[in-house]
Amino acid sequence: MALAGLLCAAFFFRALTSSDVFMAGDTLRDFYPMRHYWASRVSAFEFPDWLPYDGLGQSFPGIFITGMFHPMMWLHLVLPLGTAAKVTLLTCFPLALGGTYALMRAFQVPRAGALFAGVTFAFCGYLVCITNNPKYLQAASTLPVALWLALRYLREPGLGRLTLAGMLLALVAFAGDAQAFVMANACVVGLAALEPLAGPWRRRVGACALLILAGGLLAAPQLLPAAAFTAASEPGARSLGEAQRFSLHPLRLWELLLGPFLADPVGTQGIPNIVVTRLVPSGGFGRVWVDSVYLGAPACVLALAGFAASVRGWRAWVLAGAWMLLLALSLGEALPVYGWVYQLVPFWRPFRYPEKLVPLVSLGLAAAAGLGWKRCLGPGGSPRAVIWTGVLVALPCAALALAEGLGGAWSQHWLRARWPDIPGPALQGLSGNVVTAATVAAALALACAALVLLRERPSLQGALFVALQWGALAWANEPLYQLSPVELLQTPPSFVQRIRERVSPGESVRVASSLREARPPRVPGLSFNDSQRLYLLSSLAPDALALWGLESANEYLPGVSPRVRQLLHTDRTRWFTALAPRLGTRFLVLTALERQAFGERLAARSAVEDPLLGLTLVEYADAAPRIHLARPECVADRAEAARRMLAPTLPPPDVAIVECAEALPRPPPGPLGQVHVAPGPPEHVTVGVEALAPGVLVVNDAFQPGWRATVDGVEAPILHANVAVRAVAVPAGRHVVALHYRTPGLTAGLVVGALAWLGLLAACLARRLAARRPRAA
Repeated sequence: MALAGLLCAAFFFRALTSSDVFMAGDTLRDFYPMRHYWASRVSAFEFPDWLPYDGLGQSFPGIFITGMFHPMMWLHLVLPLGTAAKVTLLTCFPLALGGTYALMRAFQVPRAGALFAGVTFAFCGYLVCITNNPKYLQAASTLPVALWLALRYLREPGLGRLTLAGMLLALVAFAGDAQAFVMANACVVGLAALEPLAGPWRRRVGACALLILAGGLLAAPQLLPAAAFTAASEPGARSLGEAQRFSLHPLRLWELLLGPFLADPVGTQGIPNIVVTRLVPSGGFGRVWVDSVYLGAPACVLALAGFAASVRGWRAWVLAGAWMLLLALSLGEALPVYGWVYQLVPFWRPFRYPEKLVPLVSLGLAAAAGLGWKRCLGPGGSPRAVIWTGVLVALPCAALALAEGLGGAWSQHWLRARWPDIPGPALQGLSGNVVTAATVAAALALACAALVLLRERPSLQGALFVALQWGALAWANEPLYQLSPVELLQTPPSFVQRIRERVSPGESVRVASSLREARPPRVPGLSFNDSQRLYLLSSLAPDALALWGLESANEYLPGVSPRVRQLLHTDRTRWFTALAPRLGTRFLVLTALERQAFGERLAARSAVEDPLLGLTLVEYADAAPRIHLARPECVADRAEAARRMLAPTLPPPDVAIVECAEALPRPPPGPLGQVHVAPGPPEHVTVGVEALAPGVLVVNDAFQPGWRATVDGVEAPILHANVAVRAVAVPAGRHVVALHYRTPGLTAGLVVGALAWLGLLAACLARRLAARRPRAA
C-alpha cells in the first residue's frame, strides 16, 4: 500500500505540488456544477430532486451521470469545490492500482507481477486522461476491486463476501456510469463461467445470480429512478450514428504499444483539434474521448509472451477472444460489431460512445500482463517466450523509427495521402512523435528481453520490470492530464456580474449560449487550455454557469426533455432568436459572427461586449416571464403544437399553445391578472394567482414526468404548453397554484436500497453474533 501511494504521488506530482485543479472537459462542464449544486442543497438540508440548470430543467437523481449517491460526494460538504474534486480524482488511482494488484494475487500471480499489472492499469492512458470526466474514472477505478471481491465470493460463497462484493458492484453504479455497471456484471458472469475453483455449475449459476441481484438491490436508489427516467424519456443514444460517436479510430490502435504519437503533450496537452478532424474523426466532435490509450510496451510484451506460452490452453483462447471482442466494440463505426450489438441487444441502445469501453480493454491487457508474468517469469515459467516476444516487438518498432527518421516513410507517404494540405508544423510534429515513440517502444521491448537474464535475482528483476513499466507510462501519459488555476472556479465572469446588476436578488435567471465547441482566442498570459476554460466559463455555456446560480436554456446532460430537444434542434437560428426568449430565457451570449448571422431577427434590449474574447451578452427585448398567465389556444396533439411553435410567426406573447383533451375557455381581450411567486426550492413552486378571467398559468420549465399540481389544494392536471413547458388551468379569481416534483422511481429505489443495505448488514451482524455464542453441551 505504501509503494502504491508512493508511485501515485510520484506520477501526479504536478497536481500534488500545485494549487491548480483538474478542469478539463466535463470536469468543468458538468462535474463541478453538479457537485456544487448537490452540496448547496444538501448543506441546506434539502434533497435535490430537480435540476433547473440544464435544458429548462430535468430530474437530478434520474440522470445516471450525476452520481449523487456516491460516498465521495460528501467531501464537497467539508472541502472547497476544487480541493474536493482533486481528492476525489487522485484517490481513484491508488484504488485502481490496489484493486488490480489484489485481483492478480487472487490468481497466484507473484507480488511483483501483480504490482506490474496494477501499475499498468492505474496509469494507463485512459485512466490518466479521463480525469477530464471523473464519473467514468471513478467507475473504472472501482471495477478491479469489485471483480476481486466477486471472485472471492464465487470461490467461497458466504454472506459476508456477498455483501462486500455487492457493495462494490453498487459503487460502480453510484459512480455514475451505467455502461460500466452493466459490463461489471458481465465480467462477473465471465468469472463464474471460467473460474475453475467456483465449484459445480449449479453453485456457479446460483452464486452469480445472487451476487448480481445483491448489487442491483443495493444500487436501487440509482437504478430505479434511472430506469423510470429512461422509460419516459430519450436519454443516451437515439440512433446508431449517435451511439457510435467517440469511436476508437483504428489508427489509434498503435497507441497501445507506441504511446500517444498523435498528441501534443506541451501545448494542447492532448490531440489537437486539427489532427482529430483530419485523421481520427470523433463523430463530428473536435476532440477525442481520451487523448491516450497507451498501455506500455513492457505490458504488451508480457501479455503476448504469456499468451504464446499458454497457447494450448482453452482458457487463454477464450480470454483472448473476449478481449478482442471488447476491442472490436471500442472501434465502433470502424467495424460492424458495435452495430450488431446495438440492434440485437435492446438494453444496449441507450449507451453511447464506444471509446468508453477502453478501460475494460486496458484492464484486460493489464491482467494478461500479470498472468503472463506468472506463466513466464514465475517458478517453472517459460522465460524464453519473453525474450522472443521482446525481440519480435522491437524489430518492427525499430524499423518504423528508421524508415520514418531517414526517409519519412509514414509522414510523406501514408500521412500526406490522407491529408494532402497538412501544415508543415503539424507534419513535422507528427513525424517526430512517430520516430520518438517507435524508438522508445523498441528500446523498452529489448529491455524486457534483457531483464529475463536476471532470473536468478527475482527481486531485482521484478523491481526493474515495474520501474520500466512505470517509467514508460509516466513518460507518455503524465504530461497529458490537465490542471488549471482554481481561481477560474472562484471568480465569476464579467457577464455574470452584468446579469446580476439587471435582475432582482434571488430571481431565477435563464441564459442561452449559442457556442458549440469552445475554440477560444489565445488570451495573453494564459496557456491554450486555460484560455479554453476561461472562454467556456465566459460564454456561460451549460452547465458551468450553474456555478454562479444561473440556469441554462441549452442542453448538455442526457436527461433533457425530448420536447425541449425537439425545439432546440429543429432550427438553431429560430431557437436563439424566438423560441428561447418565449420559453422564459432572458439573456443570450454569442459571438460577433453569430450576432451578424442572427441579424434583425434578434430583438435586443441591451448588449454588452467582451472584446478580449469576442463575446457579446444580449438581453432579449421580448423575453417572456418565467411564470405568467396566458390565453390558452387548444390543439389536439404535440405535432400540431410543434407546427404552431415552428411556424414563421409565433403566437402573440399572451397566448399559450396548449394540448387540451377538452377545450378551455378563452378570456376576453384585456389584462389577464397578476402572479406572485413565493420563494422556495425548485421542486416546490407556489404561485399566488389573481386572474381577471379564466386562463392558464404557464410555467416556463420543462415538462417532465413526476410533477403534480394543485389549485387551492385540489389536484389539477398539468398540461403541455408551447410544446416543451408546463401549464395549469386556473379559473377567474384569487387562487394558489402549487407544483411539486418527485423523481419517478426514487421513493421505491430508496426503500429497496435501504432494505437491501440494512438487511445484508443485519444478517452479517447476526451471523457473527451467533458464531460467538458458546454452543450448548
